[in-house]
Amino acid sequence: MGDYTHIRYETPAPHVARVVLDRPEVANALHRELMEELEHAVRRIERDPDVHVWLLTGSPRPDGRPCFSSGLDLKAAAATTGRPRGDIVTDLIDELLTPSIAVVDGVCTTGALELVLACDLRIAADTAEFSDRHMPHFGLALGGWGGPARLTRLVGQDLAKEVFLLSPALSGARAERIGLVNRCVPGAELADTAVGMARHIAGLHPEGVRTMMGYFAVEGDLGKQEAVRWSRLAARFPAFRGRPRAEVAARFTRGSFGRGEPGDDEA
Repeated sequence: MGDYTHIRYETPAPHVARVVLDRPEVANALHRELMEELEHAVRRIERDPDVHVWLLTGSPRPDGRPCFSSGLDLKAAAATTGRPRGDIVTDLIDELLTPSIAVVDGVCTTGALELVLACDLRIAADTAEFSDRHMPHFGLALGGWGGPARLTRLVGQDLAKEVFLLSPALSGARAERIGLVNRCVPGAELADTAVGMARHIAGLHPEGVRTMMGYFAVEGDLGKQEAVRWSRLAARFPAFRGRPRAEVAARFTRGSFGRGEPGDDEA
């Protein structure tokens, strides 16, 4: 599958991929075919060593209003025996060692929120609107895509209870305040800010980034002492032998850090 019908696969900068949910006529609703294409795109990123970081976003509606995704396409789900492979896709995104950045403007609800929660970083426009409608729509928020577990780890149990039981619409600014997103920016700045973040990550040592991502994948399940031990072991990986500590120390004493564009020292 090289060409896509329901998503777009783009390269907005060197070593940066962008996957765009592209069903604007139905607010980028998630159906089986879109999720199969998204799964293919994520596996493509996983296999491509030239992709160092990737963005996940949505197409604007036909009238130009921003939109991430309205979540599961209930009409499509009712009309077919096949269900979207949301559990597989969210786990793939979550476990991928290539960093992912969710770029959110407009509506982002239910299944779409679960995709966002699976990403490593999240940036939102001030016009974004996050919500979860599992309880009023389905009677239970404990679905198969892992959203409650991921949200609780981000914002804590009390705020997760609010999101799932009260289903409030959270603005980008409030999402930033509670830790749901890393950053909230004006809508006009969202795309450029997201690509700028991706450029910075893409300029870092790729094997170093992958090793750090692997460490983060297990660190939360370890006790403090074991986590410290694993961080020391990771620092001995062969990928770092090309940047001896003596060289780093010499550059620091020369005052070479902090100058130039982000990522210049790490490329």
